[in-house]
Amino acid sequence: MHGGILGGDYKAAVETLGLKVGDDPSSYGYFAIFDLGKALVAMLFYVMARARLGAGPKTAVWAGVVAWLAVEVFPAIAMMPFPFFGKWFYVKAMALVFVPAIIGALIGGWIYREEAA
Repeated sequence: MHGGILGGDYKAAVETLGLKVGDDPSSYGYFAIFDLGKALVAMLFYVMARARLGAGPKTAVWAGVVAWLAVEVFPAIAMMPFPFFGKWFYVKAMALVFVPAIIGALIGGWIYREEAA
């Protein structure tokens, strides 16, 4: 997503600052850490929501939506006043992450099991 779909936006923003765009293979590691953190937030919401909503896909979807809001939408909205990227960039980034957030929460909810009491 960041390289293929949003790569041109990133490149334009960096070049606007007069910096040279280079290929840094370690950048994938940073995105992997960020994505793992987002998954952990979704799972935290899922585990907490199970007590009220019960286990299952509906709860996982809600956990995915809440995690998406917490780690993608609200931070992006907070960055919109700064002129580094246009507002449309943030809208695209938020939209591109919505479905993967839901799918990830569903997979995480399917994997998560509590020990029987």
